Amino acid sequence: MGATSLLARTKIVQAAPSPIRAIAFDGFPIFDPRSVPMLARDMLGERGELLAAQWSNKIFSYSWLLTAAGHYQDFRTLADTTLSYTAHAMDLTLDDNTRQRLINQYESLDIWPDVKPALERLRTANIRLAFLSNLGATTLMANMNRNGIASYFEAPISTDRVKRFKPAPEAYKMAVDAFGLPREQIGFAAFGGWDAIGATWFGYRTAWVNRLGLPAEPFDIRPEITSRGMEGVLTLAGLT
Repeated sequence: MGATSLLARTKIVQAAPSPIRAIAFDGFPIFDPRSVPMLARDMLGERGELLAAQWSNKIFSYSWLLTAAGHYQDFRTLADTTLSYTAHAMDLTLDDNTRQRLINQYESLDIWPDVKPALERLRTANIRLAFLSNLGATTLMANMNRNGIASYFEAPISTDRVKRFKPAPEAYKMAVDAFGLPREQIGFAAFGGWDAIGATWFGYRTAWVNRLGLPAEPFDIRPEITSRGMEGVLTLAGLT
């Protein structure tokens, strides 16, 4: 039998991916952040809505700037810094009460409607769960307790531990250390497309929970799954 014929008859067997044993969540596939701009609009009208949008963008840009430059602020400090800057740039005066109410809203978020049924299925399947977030552990716990979901999760993993915001590799590695599992057995659930790319680059099998229906980031690499809700996380875990 010739070599070509032998190759033609040989089946190439690829190893199946390791089963997912744990999932690390960004905060916002679970918590709905839209109440922040809603509160800003309620208090400040249309300018409040614009303030909230620009504030959110500034939070992200400052977090990346700080990490790239080797500096860090905890999320609450960063939120205060960026809110003050954004209001000043818009020539908008915020009294202390208004500023604190807006910042505190990040600790008073509701969960998305599909969260609890999905968490129940994941727990029943013995999938370990934890948050891996740029938010502080206190903020994450406040939202978990407020929504009655703390029992589903292990201790939150905040970037405060390594003082590097996602998408720094040091931030993603915290889940490997916390779960004590190889990255191939850890899934990651992202809210932002940039976070899905960062986690995939790190080596996590990633579900992009694209709640807002945004276009994919312009990179060749893609998360394993993209969905509008928690069904993508369940698929990643092998439950659908």
